[in-house]
Amino acid sequence: KPLKFLISATFYATTFSWLYTFVEKGKGLASKMGNVIALMLIVELVVIVGMASVGSTSHFNVSTPFNIAIWSLMATAISIVWLATFSLSTGLWNSQIMSADLRLAVRWSIGLGLAGMGIAFTMTPPQPQQVLPENWAGIAGAHTVGAADGGPGLPFLGWSTQAGDLRISHFLGLHALQVLPLIAVVSSILVTNYFVRRAIIMGAGVAYALLIAFTYVQALLGETIVQPSTLIFLGIILIVGMLSTGFSLFRSRKDETLKTRARVS
Repeated sequence: KPLKFLISATFYATTFSWLYTFVEKGKGLASKMGNVIALMLIVELVVIVGMASVGSTSHFNVSTPFNIAIWSLMATAISIVWLATFSLSTGLWNSQIMSADLRLAVRWSIGLGLAGMGIAFTMTPPQPQQVLPENWAGIAGAHTVGAADGGPGLPFLGWSTQAGDLRISHFLGLHALQVLPLIAVVSSILVTNYFVRRAIIMGAGVAYALLIAFTYVQALLGETIVQPSTLIFLGIILIVGMLSTGFSLFRSRKDETLKTRARVS
């Protein structure tokens, strides 16, 4: 867990360091919020590493007053990160420094990033079976749905291969901040048509949002990512089909418009 959190936090902080260069108004406030984010992520990392070094869990651990204080500190720190991210993002929303393509991607990524971070808060309520006297183990909250945390999982990622796992949609939401701006940058290099680039970015944003939604619902249903139900699978196929059809219709309409203009001229 410490290594995974370090990698994720590094990507997060690096991305916002880059995005900070596009802040047009309120640069002083944005700088302060960036420092707050970095400090709170360091607090999180120190706690996670510290608890792991003594062979104890950090998340959901309410077994002793000390562990409750540690867990409360982590919850407070990540809440501050969410608020600071929201505040910093206001300086990026209408930035005219970045290209229109990148601005659209950043708007999508900010919204999905905040939503993805918010998913973490849905993991914190105690599970019904956890609060039963005969099951009490000092743990309140879980990221696995339909099984206990700590079971078999995907290599390195650890996502449950037996039950639903809320960390998947949380992970996808967080890293929208890297994926969607990257798509915008690549499309700006490879695609010359402005309308096509916008369609690609919009399509990517919609598809990514639906992917987060589907993996979240899948987790709530207690389904493992490696064995999606027929309903979820058909839903994903439907999404891909709708996006492909929409993009094809957009291209056809654009081509017709260009032909009409050519005839008029």
